[in-house]
Amino acid sequence: MIRINLLPEEYRKAERTSPKVFAAMLASVVMVCCSVGWFGYVYVGELGRLEMKVLQDQETLTTLTPQVAYHDALTRETNDFQARFQTIEQISKSRALWTPVMDQLIDTIDNVQDPDRHVAWFSSMQVRDGKGTRGPEVSMPGMVQGDNINRLTYFHDDLERTPFFENVSEVSLPQGTFVKDPKRRPAEAFRTSLKWSFLPTSEWK
Repeated sequence: MIRINLLPEEYRKAERTSPKVFAAMLASVVMVCCSVGWFGYVYVGELGRLEMKVLQDQETLTTLTPQVAYHDALTRETNDFQARFQTIEQISKSRALWTPVMDQLIDTIDNVQDPDRHVAWFSSMQVRDGKGTRGPEVSMPGMVQGDNINRLTYFHDDLERTPFFENVSEVSLPQGTFVKDPKRRPAEAFRTSLKWSFLPTSEWK
């Protein structure tokens, strides 16, 4: 059905918006405004919090950077020290420490405490480097004074009791040739030659 309003325009009644439509529109506007406000609050607040955290992290990083550099320097120095230590240790293991060996050998040969047990002297000492799994080899020609073969045996026994003998793998038998020289007093002696084979220097105790 079509309605025609023939009244002049100034006498016509304005059509009002339905209350339900107005209420719905108002609620929509309020919700949109609240949503925008909440989003703005959350966005600005979260952004501020993140900016503050970034500043704190940058300050912490600035504080820790020198410590990290110092730690890295200490780590490099520790690695260098360990490398040098291992090198020195390998060199020390590959070298024979002959000073204590010679000291113990001389003390045994001199035999100051019990000269009646044996008196010995040597004309030379030869040392050859070991090869492969063999250690150094020592050869010492000399004399043990007296006409009693037991003195030669005692001398060998005393040598085998010295600490350095733990590093000896092979040793010659206590044997010698009886000789007599009127220029000596006593003239009798046994000519002998000590021959030892040591363990590889890396296995020395």
